Amino acid sequence: MNGVDFKEVKIGDGFVKKLQELNADVSVYNVYKRFEETGRFRALKHERDDAHKPHIFWDSDVAKWLESAAYILAARGDEKLKAIVDETVDDICAQQMPCGYFNSYYQVYEPENIFKNRTEHELYCAGHLIEAAVALKECGAGEKLYAAMKKYADYIYERFYVKRDTAFTTCGHPEIELALVRLYEVSEEEKYLTLARFFVDERGTREEPCYPWASRPYDQSHRPVREQKEAVGHAVRALYLYCAMADLARIGGDKGLEEACGALFSDIVNKKMYITGGTGSSYHGEAFTYPYDLPNFYAYSETCSAIALAMFCLRMAKLKNKAVYHEVFERVFYNNILAGESKDGKGFFYVNPLEMHEAAVDFNNGLKSRRHCPLPERVEVFGCSCCPPNLTRFIESVGGCIYGEEDGNIYVNQYISSETQAAGAKITIESEMPYGGKARVRAEGQASLRLRVPAWNAGVTMKVNGKRVEPSVREGYISLCCDGDIEISLDFHIKPRFVYANENVWQDNGRKAVQYGALVLCGESADNGKNLGAVRIKSLAGAKAAQGEYFTLDVKAERLKSSPALYSYEAPEPEPFTLRLIPYFSWANRGKGDMQIWWL
Repeated sequence: MNGVDFKEVKIGDGFVKKLQELNADVSVYNVYKRFEETGRFRALKHERDDAHKPHIFWDSDVAKWLESAAYILAARGDEKLKAIVDETVDDICAQQMPCGYFNSYYQVYEPENIFKNRTEHELYCAGHLIEAAVALKECGAGEKLYAAMKKYADYIYERFYVKRDTAFTTCGHPEIELALVRLYEVSEEEKYLTLARFFVDERGTREEPCYPWASRPYDQSHRPVREQKEAVGHAVRALYLYCAMADLARIGGDKGLEEACGALFSDIVNKKMYITGGTGSSYHGEAFTYPYDLPNFYAYSETCSAIALAMFCLRMAKLKNKAVYHEVFERVFYNNILAGESKDGKGFFYVNPLEMHEAAVDFNNGLKSRRHCPLPERVEVFGCSCCPPNLTRFIESVGGCIYGEEDGNIYVNQYISSETQAAGAKITIESEMPYGGKARVRAEGQASLRLRVPAWNAGVTMKVNGKRVEPSVREGYISLCCDGDIEISLDFHIKPRFVYANENVWQDNGRKAVQYGALVLCGESADNGKNLGAVRIKSLAGAKAAQGEYFTLDVKAERLKSSPALYSYEAPEPEPFTLRLIPYFSWANRGKGDMQIWWL
């Protein structure tokens, strides 16, 4: 299936449009401000400052910010933003070496070690710069960086593929692979595809340097990629690699890569994914661990790994479309990804826990030797700040997840208010989602439509041009043909539903979560007081949804009230009360406190 590019989609009034307005008006500028203050943009000028050395991956932070800006400029004029972009591009091009190489750290501080340290993100930074360059070109925001990064890609091709004189073969952090595929698709120059395939094919065929504390599965170099069937190691690295594998499988018809991608996707969503769509359950190595290991308070669930999973879903759909890819995309988008940013668009989470215990965080902060503990509130910048610009570029390009084309069929994969031209027809969506279950799809022209039925539906009601029609659902889609103008009214009967984890997820045994449409809901102490772990929900009957500053769902519940004794022979008494739930992505916007998703 070919996805309809976000630049061909106009987002209509509603939830996503508000997100994008906040992104363009606030988030992208606030990320720029914090990156400027921390020296990321100054580093591009290559002015040596031994007291404040740039980090090895700062170029990638700036590159993702540039990509975000490109997408915003494609949607609307912004002279201030364009001026910052142009200055940044000028700085990069001015400092690029004659051979094409560019890196803010290595050129200034370790030129003798260029392409000698596999773990130090050189090719990772190059990949993000290439992606930014392609984005700027495709969005009509300038081709200067595109020309410079093609020259850099040519140099990487010469060193790694032709001469093979570098100290390592594959990058410790995958990203260059999918960037090269993207460069190939816009340039149509075969050598970039050849280099991407080389990097993927060579991974795991030999032992290469890694961190002293890490084993080979950490960076997915433990075996050749076609033999990898279980998701292991650093979650972002893994998912960026899987994205490139899916791209190459699609372009080259590579059945070995396709089978590996299918197995890896299944392993993630059936054994290693949080209910929020989060991935990577361990602080150690920011990694996938073993099946069903999904701790809540100590969940790592990095924002970047959530975005990478969404990217993998879209690539799997392009490879061989299935409704499940869009179901997982929907889950990760409306929950883990959106939780990564604050309501005001200025603060961000790197780690996204599924529980918060304020007392545990306060105790840990008082220790001289702290262990990993999730942040109770979002911050504006991190030492490792890969997540904020990843969010800003993702939100601005999310229109590319809505529509697809295949064999003359137009697919509606996400119900986001929007319009586009596809397969000779104009398609318009008006949607209440994620807070309501109704959507209206209009088609003008001749069209064969495939409308996805969300997995969370509590029944489907459909009208075609005002007349009730019984929908025929096959493989997760309703199929309709139209000749002329047609209006399809859909109601997926959104309602709160209990979700139960697999019994092997011992952290959630005997508990249940509440989901409202695509939204996973949580409770905070700001609404419900402390001791959330003692709250029991017997039924969702009579639950009341309301939309104010926050979406809320009020549920009849009870809290188990024990005696003052630490242990007692008497069972705790239930005390009825009204539990207020909010979308998980909304938590931590009202100060520190406790939060919980799974209930008795």
